[in-house]
Amino acid sequence: MIKRMVPVPVRIHPLFWLIVCSAVWTGYFIEIMTLFVLVLIHELGHAAAAGAFGWRVDSIELLPFGGVVKTDEWGTVPAREELTVALAGPFQHILMILISLFFYRQGWWTKEWTEYFIQGNLMIAGFNLLPVYPLDGGRVFLSTLSYFFPYRFCLHFTLWTGMAGSLALCVLALFWSPEGILVHLLILGIFLFYSNLQMLRQKNIHFFRFLLFRRHHPDLSRPVKKVRMEPDTRLNEVILKLCKEKYHVLEVVDQNGELVSILPEEWLLDAYMTCPYGKTTIKEWFAS
Repeated sequence: MIKRMVPVPVRIHPLFWLIVCSAVWTGYFIEIMTLFVLVLIHELGHAAAAGAFGWRVDSIELLPFGGVVKTDEWGTVPAREELTVALAGPFQHILMILISLFFYRQGWWTKEWTEYFIQGNLMIAGFNLLPVYPLDGGRVFLSTLSYFFPYRFCLHFTLWTGMAGSLALCVLALFWSPEGILVHLLILGIFLFYSNLQMLRQKNIHFFRFLLFRRHHPDLSRPVKKVRMEPDTRLNEVILKLCKEKYHVLEVVDQNGELVSILPEEWLLDAYMTCPYGKTTIKEWFAS
């Protein structure tokens, strides 16, 4: 359901002003400010899409090397919403490129300024679409994987891929240019590596938020996935098989493969969160 949007505060990181001062000092104030306006429009695209879905958007923060929309909805909402919100930012650059070409055709912009404006849009959109979390491309990658694989696996694979991609950016920054180290790209690579490392350390919290949301918001309209298990299977082993875009029906079978019981997904979530660490087996849970 599309919901009415509310105003989103825009916050500016203190280090942003250092970039502005350096731009004034070096004579590139207009160019730097143009890039930050493009970043702001990019983030407004995310915020508008998130607000349309009813997400709780806290703020938009402009950072020295980009921007971020702060929201707590990632990982709990349907993948289609995550994909839409993630792609809404890069989509703004397509619109801005078309507008710049219109201005150029009307004679309002010079050829040089139009080329700079288009290059800035392509640079921001292209970088953000890299499959490195938490960039837009990384979020698209995670959401797409969640259609096909268990969500816990998707988290692990996306974050490890993000760390590898971040290291690749650092290597490019060190050795790509014959003129020396690309400092900005190196800083971005280090920042992205640190972000993925922090997210990897917090993966259990992120996964548990996913489980809590599913427990309190069951969705029977999802495609059904049958999960077969034996009575001696531990709950914490079964929970790792949950897919974000599926509704699970648990089929308990004996050693001969004969069906013993059919359990809904809600039973698994309740049982897992009731027993300590989910180490109880299905047989032990029913016997208790």
